[in-house]
Amino acid sequence: MSVWRAILRQFDLESDPFTVISFFKAMQRGKRNDSLRDPFVYASLLKACNRVLGFKEGKSIHSRVIRLGLDGNVNVLNSLIYFYMSSNRSLSYACVLFDRIPERTVVTVNCMVSGFLKNKQFDIGLRFFNEVLAGAFGLGLKPNYVTLIVLISGCVENGGYKVGKLLHSYSSKTGFDVIIQVCNTLIDFYCKCEYIDDAARLFDSMIEKDLVTWNTLIAGYARSNDCGKAFSLFREMRYRNIEYDRVSFISFILACANGGDLNQGKVSHGHLIASGKEISVSLGTVLINMYSKCGLIDFAKKVFDELPDNNIASWNSMIHGYVENGLTKEALWLFNLMKCRNREPDEVTMLGLISACRKSGELSHGTDIHSYIASNDHVNGRNVLQNALIDMYAKCGNMARAKSIFDKMAKKDVVSWTSIIVGHAINGEGEEALLAFRQMLAEKVEPNSVTFIGVLLACDHSGLVEVGQKLYDTMCKVYNIEPQIEHCGCMVDMLARAGMLEEANKFVKEMPVEPNAVVWRMMINACRVHGRWDDVLHERNTITARKCSKVAGKSSISDLKD
Repeated sequence: MSVWRAILRQFDLESDPFTVISFFKAMQRGKRNDSLRDPFVYASLLKACNRVLGFKEGKSIHSRVIRLGLDGNVNVLNSLIYFYMSSNRSLSYACVLFDRIPERTVVTVNCMVSGFLKNKQFDIGLRFFNEVLAGAFGLGLKPNYVTLIVLISGCVENGGYKVGKLLHSYSSKTGFDVIIQVCNTLIDFYCKCEYIDDAARLFDSMIEKDLVTWNTLIAGYARSNDCGKAFSLFREMRYRNIEYDRVSFISFILACANGGDLNQGKVSHGHLIASGKEISVSLGTVLINMYSKCGLIDFAKKVFDELPDNNIASWNSMIHGYVENGLTKEALWLFNLMKCRNREPDEVTMLGLISACRKSGELSHGTDIHSYIASNDHVNGRNVLQNALIDMYAKCGNMARAKSIFDKMAKKDVVSWTSIIVGHAINGEGEEALLAFRQMLAEKVEPNSVTFIGVLLACDHSGLVEVGQKLYDTMCKVYNIEPQIEHCGCMVDMLARAGMLEEANKFVKEMPVEPNAVVWRMMINACRVHGRWDDVLHERNTITARKCSKVAGKSSISDLKD
């Protein structure tokens, strides 16, 4: 091994890639350049370029590799493929290299698959995987467990539950399901796809588990708001003397926060204090979140004040905590304190403050926040903030400002259009809402479920019954959107207000979702307004009958509590 290679091995490519690049330049300036023919040096250098997105530098290194005759080295070629696969604009380079590589290995395959997934081309990555299985690149070339981990992780983001199940079956047939890392990835996949029972079954079937296994399932229970099972799992870890870590605690406290279980949250906090360990910023942030969601904002503020070093996440958690508890002034005060301490707010901070102004109706504060966003480049122009500002101004009754922001947006997404449509609807501007909807369709932006709540609300408030009925049918039959209680409520109210009580009653009977108290109240009020007293009694009897049928279906006293 050369001296240069030995020195290069001391550097951390992940945390300090710039040092590797600088070191290489120093090597080039040296009198002895024997080591500059070492393939390991170029493989390391390409990984460093990939970390810092140095596309020009990488292409330059590729040219040098060709000049030195190192383009036949498998490790260098794999590094080049991985480098080119890291950017969508250079995928074609990687594909050409893959076709020309004299000796493909499973590392080559994994570089290609991970690159496709990184560039949001899951289907192509999966097709490539199937080609490898079919022997398209040689019968001796087969995927390994890393290939499976990459693909299963990709299924989460791409919503491929069926594909994930097939990959699970493949891993069972090939024996990869005994590898802990594969099982951990599958548990994470099932949890994130909201199949927590499948994740638990896989967990129970594992002969050997590591800390990641336990943490992944605890995090899954936290995500599904099941604090009880998260606590049981955490307690079992302690019973088995499994050394839990910061991630275990974060996941468990998050479960307490999402499930609103203050008692268990306090127990875990007390255990942290008793252990004598310093509460890190990440742990402190989830504790702030937990106490805020449970309504103990003073406890949250105490945790915030005691943190050794508040980062932007903890500030945001505290600001959002104030907002969730209706303390708008405190949220704005904390924002001002943040600026005094030279903490730069981010997108999440601004969303919390906009939400505070929207909930309180304090338009003057909202205007100040808007001015701050407009004068700071790091947050100005972001679609998510522009959409939130449109919603805020609309909810505060200032449609002129909302429309002004909307018209100036360079790129409008479905949330932008929906925000302006709902804004017009709630401010009694039904025709304007429908006009915006037609413009949205003309711009080839596909509406979603919330968009149709806005247009149906507009029709309801404007008495446009026929238009509303046609839009409801369009939503169901053209866009295949399943009606929710909000859509049905708009339709019932629309028909009832127009005195079309028979039609409204028929709609209620045929609703795809169970009518709630609001829907029945709409029907009863409409009967009163139109002097249909017999119908009032009929609707009340219908509600009573439905409640009795539900009670009759209960099997025990405990069921009646639901």
